[in-house]
Amino acid sequence: MLKNPYDDIAYCLFYLSLIYSLYCVFQAFDFVKEASLYTGIFSLLFLNLSLFFSLWSCKWSKNYPKILGFCAFFWSILHFANYFVFTQNISFLRLTQSISTRTFEASGFIAFIIMTILFISSFKTFRKIEKIRKLSYLSLFLGSYHYFLSAKVPMFWQWSAIIVAIGYCTFGFLKHLFITKKMKNI
Repeated sequence: MLKNPYDDIAYCLFYLSLIYSLYCVFQAFDFVKEASLYTGIFSLLFLNLSLFFSLWSCKWSKNYPKILGFCAFFWSILHFANYFVFTQNISFLRLTQSISTRTFEASGFIAFIIMTILFISSFKTFRKIEKIRKLSYLSLFLGSYHYFLSAKVPMFWQWSAIIVAIGYCTFGFLKHLFITKKMKNI
């Protein structure tokens, strides 16, 4: 199978995000806070791009949702690892207590679990659970809500993340509804 030359754009985006986040983290005073910020933002960004290219698919961008989804999962693993290691001190008891009592941590953890399931479903061995990919909209909404709650006073970027997530959820639902209705008419 020939490699799509447009896939290199997605890989280039990932490498640029990696270089930029490393640069910003090493320039920062608080390493943990900056690492958490950039890993979370890039996870949301790549999940947004993945959903964008899955909703508006073109012939040249058919691999983008999968590639960008892998990038989003990579950033979410780093985000969770940063949280688990530096904030919870690798304690599962503290993790469960924190998740069960704080909405901020619970929304991020549920989004991470959904992204993990989505990552697993992308392999050929687990094609039977392919329908679960519709949960990516829920993961985007929960991740955006997590980002919204991260700010003491939500500003433009937090509000825009929530609005974009609601827009994707609405458009994805309407597209699914339209395709289902069209298939019933055939």
